[in-house]
Amino acid sequence: MALDKKDKELLTLLYLNSRESFTQLGKKLKLSSSAVERRMRQLKDAGIISLLFADVNLAKLGFKAYRIYLKFDVFDVNTEKQVLALFEAYPQTLWGVVCEGEYDVLWRIVARDELEVEDAINTMTEKFGKSIVEKTVITTTYQTYLSWNRALGGERHPEFPLERVTQYEKLDNIDMKILSLLYNNARATTVDMASIVGLTPDAVSYRIKKLTKEAFILGYTAWFDAKKLGFEYYKILINFRAMTHNKETKFLDFCLEHDNVIFLNKCIGSWDIEVDILVENTLELHKFITEIKTKFGHIIGNHKYVSAIEERMLNPLRA
Repeated sequence: MALDKKDKELLTLLYLNSRESFTQLGKKLKLSSSAVERRMRQLKDAGIISLLFADVNLAKLGFKAYRIYLKFDVFDVNTEKQVLALFEAYPQTLWGVVCEGEYDVLWRIVARDELEVEDAINTMTEKFGKSIVEKTVITTTYQTYLSWNRALGGERHPEFPLERVTQYEKLDNIDMKILSLLYNNARATTVDMASIVGLTPDAVSYRIKKLTKEAFILGYTAWFDAKKLGFEYYKILINFRAMTHNKETKFLDFCLEHDNVIFLNKCIGSWDIEVDILVENTLELHKFITEIKTKFGHIIGNHKYVSAIEERMLNPLRA
């Protein structure tokens, strides 16, 4: 699907707030609400829009984000299909990716403790254990979503609030269900949600406002398919050396302002940070890596990368 200027502007607005009404979006785009609705439907049907979701502060719900990286000795088409099916079936999958590069599979899950992580790993190894030759588990200390303006053009927009490891706060079942519904579809109406959770639309609206005020909901955004936008998605895995808080802040600021960077994930594990970027080709990838090594070579140790070939962006609260 060839995107025109209005399509790209719509995708940018959905990144900034995917819950805005068609009327609000239409005013900003100078289009009718029906024209906006039609364009959004076309973008979904084309697979460009993967998910419109609430950026839920999972850490505040007691979840930690984990990434499980797997390398296989044989990874054929049939195995790839089975792995993608496992991503979709496992209820705590947030993002599942078939990769090229250092690893064959990236599995991003949420878990409350190490036993749940072990359960996820066992689920994978019970099915593919004979083929898996390496596995690496990484946990997250902070992460944030960033603007897709490299693919969509326009100005660099502010990042979403950093989601950090924080104190767990318990919510009741209705609030959890509302968060799940909004993660699954940021545009879910209060009327539809009310019929599911057994409240009035006004009561649902009140709870959403409260969840937002208390930072359980950090915003509403979108996830897109990079390949459908004509870009390659790379995840760069970086080890730091001689790191200080000041140096880390400068590196973070550089990434937040760089047009190529769309996601950041600070880690504990085999490497220290993951920088997700969009590039048109390997030459642009090389240019980005050269730039960070030039500016931050004094703190960067080993680095490696994987490229996303096929992905599944899912609701980890759907259980």
